[in-house]
Amino acid sequence: MRQKNDERKMDVYRYVTDYKMEHGVCPTTQEIGDALGMAKSTVSKYMNRLMDDGLIEKHGRYQTVLTDSAILPSDYVLMPVVGSIACGQPILAIEEVEEYIPINVGLLGYGEYFGLIARGDSMIDAGICDGDTVYVRKQSTAIDGEIVVAMVEDEFSDGWSATLKRFYRDMKNNRYILHPENSSLDDIIVEKVHVVGVAVRVLKNLENTKRRFC
Repeated sequence: MRQKNDERKMDVYRYVTDYKMEHGVCPTTQEIGDALGMAKSTVSKYMNRLMDDGLIEKHGRYQTVLTDSAILPSDYVLMPVVGSIACGQPILAIEEVEEYIPINVGLLGYGEYFGLIARGDSMIDAGICDGDTVYVRKQSTAIDGEIVVAMVEDEFSDGWSATLKRFYRDMKNNRYILHPENSSLDDIIVEKVHVVGVAVRVLKNLENTKRRFC
């Protein structure tokens, strides 16, 4: 009986990870029960066991997130979501891990990835809206035209700030152009830039479907 219970517990866990990958949020207890043919009380029992195992955490009454100790199939890895990044003027990057998203390595390709929550509207014409999660492959170089996470010197402090923009080199003038995908905004032109990674995929925030461009 214990083996069967463990199998059903992992059925719940696999459903949660697959749902999270597809929708960007974890399913409700009712959704899990409907999908797996379980009563809500049974789902809650298995969810509590998964929390005891350290595979999921509850944030508030309704939100479930995966932990960094989660056990995934061999073709999945957990990608850290490390905070927000400006899609307008650069802002300081937030580097603390907020949650982990399971991703299939076949979907993105091999490499080291992290996620960022987009803020602002400067990339809306590229389909990146406020609240979307941007999947970023870590690398220090970029090809002209790629959308990058770039660090630029902050004119209001001694540090560096992060922004999400399309990357171009201006070789003639020995500078870099960070181009917003919003016709109402101007390019950011700098002499120094550090590329942190290249955006490869966007996980949509469904609330954005109510907005004009996203």
